[in-house]
Amino acid sequence: MKKFKIGQIGIGHNHAQGHMEAFRLHPDLFEIVGYSENSEYWLKKRGGLACYDGIARLGEDELIDKCDALLVETEVPYLMAAARKCIDRGKHIHLDKPAGEDFAEYEGILRDAQKKGLVVHLGYLYRTNPAVKKVFEIAESGALGKILYVETAMSAPRSREYLQYLETFKGGTMYIFGGHIIDFVLRLMGEPKKVEPILFRSGAEGFNGIDNATALFYYDSGVSVIRTSAIETGGHFRRELTVVGEKGTVCISPFERPTTKWLALQNGQEDAYDKLADATTLELPTNYDRYDAFPEEFYDRLCGKMSPIYDYGYEISLHKLLLQSCGILG
Repeated sequence: MKKFKIGQIGIGHNHAQGHMEAFRLHPDLFEIVGYSENSEYWLKKRGGLACYDGIARLGEDELIDKCDALLVETEVPYLMAAARKCIDRGKHIHLDKPAGEDFAEYEGILRDAQKKGLVVHLGYLYRTNPAVKKVFEIAESGALGKILYVETAMSAPRSREYLQYLETFKGGTMYIFGGHIIDFVLRLMGEPKKVEPILFRSGAEGFNGIDNATALFYYDSGVSVIRTSAIETGGHFRRELTVVGEKGTVCISPFERPTTKWLALQNGQEDAYDKLADATTLELPTNYDRYDAFPEEFYDRLCGKMSPIYDYGYEISLHKLLLQSCGILG
């Protein structure tokens, strides 16, 4: 079995720790060469984490030269510069998100990677989530009939420090959270005819960033709704995905270890008011971590086992929809 040499560029991304912990569990697949980080702030805050124990800290250029593939886990504003450097040097990347406010820059990186045969594996962690995968399985099996619309939300009650951080992004919560759940809608519904961004600044705690944002995706069959918030108390418990079809509906909430997890399918009967349906509770695994499946999935990509869904074109379309939902791209 081929073993790939990998390193992590940056430790400032909020998923950097989780990814390093997950990849260290697979020494049969990856040799971890080291990590790079120049920020004294992040070195002080995260450099002492156990996941970096025994791993060399190298300069960014040296790390890239020594690796087959890189985990790009810098602070969000610096992701694209690191990604571009890796692709220019012929290296595969796992790229965390969101992948920049400049669509042309992002598209250029992916097109160049495609020409060179380089893997760009995006950090959409719910793609490997068992509950979300079960929803896709049900919807794509035809059990729900034609999919009419999707409603999905991803929220959290963020700290004062995080609300201040959101002020630095044009799309606020939609930019940070939205890509995860726009991904659901794009996979299930395809590209919409129209995207309508609805961006709000609540002014909570004196901050002026976009702290709650919704996007409406218009299709011939209905409007799909993508909702994000950083000011919703209990928001972690209402990270939800509902898929509505002509013959049934499936719903999970929250995404990770759902407590709401039902499937309702029409049974061919109706009364004076409603079509009747049989509802069942979904059986879903609970013993997993959100990062567990990433290393093996990335390894498969490096070995040439490409996803039939998440190809370069799909990833470009997804980021375009994210930026449209943020009001950044027309």
